[in-house]
Amino acid sequence: MRSLTDEQFRAWSHGLQNSDGSSYADLFDSTYDALHRYAMFITRDSDASADILQDVYLKLWRVRTTIDPERSLKALMYQMVRNYALNHERQKKRHAADAIDADSPSVGFDNMDDERLDADRLQAQLDVWISEMPERRREAFMLSRYERLSHEEIAALMDLAPKTVNNHIVLALQHLRKRLDGYQDR
Repeated sequence: MRSLTDEQFRAWSHGLQNSDGSSYADLFDSTYDALHRYAMFITRDSDASADILQDVYLKLWRVRTTIDPERSLKALMYQMVRNYALNHERQKKRHAADAIDADSPSVGFDNMDDERLDADRLQAQLDVWISEMPERRREAFMLSRYERLSHEEIAALMDLAPKTVNNHIVLALQHLRKRLDGYQDR
């Protein structure tokens, strides 16, 4: 979704208002992967993320006539994914006493070179450090760095002031730098 412009989202908004199936299909094709990654960030479950997106796109079609083209369709879609994913997590906690461990593929060490192994270890460690952050800080950081949303888009999505978003991201980067310094000293 990084390369999509606000103009394109406005065009899709107008298309949705007019019940244009091709605008809806184009919107789906252009946004699905990024929204799936965002849902995965919250749920850590690919199947649940796919179900969430199905619900989001269905709801988007149902409310298509009420969409305001002057408001950010991108922010609306991220907000919908966030709400559905958080609802899913609340239901999962309510209905499941057993913690479900995230899928982690086993790595065959005999065919990996040292650089790749080091990169994989560092990425795994980064994931741990990111998961240590408070939820809102982690969410702001992930939206900024992984989804490439602007501070204003994140602020609208998270219902925060842009300055608060900036503070979250600054604190997240400080946290990661501190952890990385300790990691490099090992």
